[in-house]
Amino acid sequence: MKSLVGLFVLESWAFWTGVVAVGGTAGSALLGCLLRWLSFKIDSLKDEMRSAEEPKAETLSDAVSHLERSADRIRKATVVCIAAGALCGCLSWWASVMVSDAKEEARMRFESNHAAALADLAVANERAGKLEVEAEGFRERAARAEDLMKVAEVQSEEAKKETARVRKSTAKALVDAAAANERAAQAESELMRVKERIERRAISDAQRTRLQQALKPIQKRPVKIIAVLGDEEAGRFAKEISDILKGAGWIDVHVSRGVFSGGIDGFEIRIRDREKVPAFALQMARAFDSIGFDPSIVLDPSVAEGAMEIIIGMEADSG
Repeated sequence: MKSLVGLFVLESWAFWTGVVAVGGTAGSALLGCLLRWLSFKIDSLKDEMRSAEEPKAETLSDAVSHLERSADRIRKATVVCIAAGALCGCLSWWASVMVSDAKEEARMRFESNHAAALADLAVANERAGKLEVEAEGFRERAARAEDLMKVAEVQSEEAKKETARVRKSTAKALVDAAAANERAAQAESELMRVKERIERRAISDAQRTRLQQALKPIQKRPVKIIAVLGDEEAGRFAKEISDILKGAGWIDVHVSRGVFSGGIDGFEIRIRDREKVPAFALQMARAFDSIGFDPSIVLDPSVAEGAMEIIIGMEADSG
């Protein structure tokens, strides 16, 4: 929603700066015409002043001086209009480029997320369908076994033995059916987790404001933010944290992707040495904890001494 509002503001800015640029150009053209007319008028009065008598010459001289001052003011106004038109034209072009880039980025992001979501849902639905067919087969087998048990009860001792074997087979079928039902439940749970993965972590406007206020007093040391490679949600969340840090005054913030040997869940702050924990790393952890995002402090010998890295993994409750 916030990005849509920003895009609308940029489009409005591009339109109105374009209007001002056109207006400034038109105004400078009109002022140029007026300046040209005043120049002709001044030249005419000067010619007339050369041939006029003394009293009239003084009057014409005053008129010429007045017109020359007016012409000078108009010339300055023309320069201002031209400069304003050029500036607004540049701003309009810049805003148009930004709007175009933002629309293209939003389109590509939407198409990528949509395709990934459809693929995950298709796989989950296919698995659930297969498990449902298997469970139906087990239920049918259990029903047939029950019929055999009823027939076996009225038969001979040999039939009773057969019935015992059938009961044993029935018990196994029931166990298989229970296992199939359990697998179906697991498939449904997995489908729910896939749907939950589609929904991204988000920091609300109120949390963003409170977090930036908590981050501003912290020393602005270099920060590396690494999102797990292949997880689009983690990449978006890393970009959001980068924007928040920059809004709080950070300049040296680098966002990248990485591959880790173990699974990364949630949000980690990595430091080199427990004995030399950077103060700004602890302060940043407390700042994020104040809005409900509790990062884990992890020791990593690959981190530079005195530095810290923020690792963004899969959303903690998404499995």
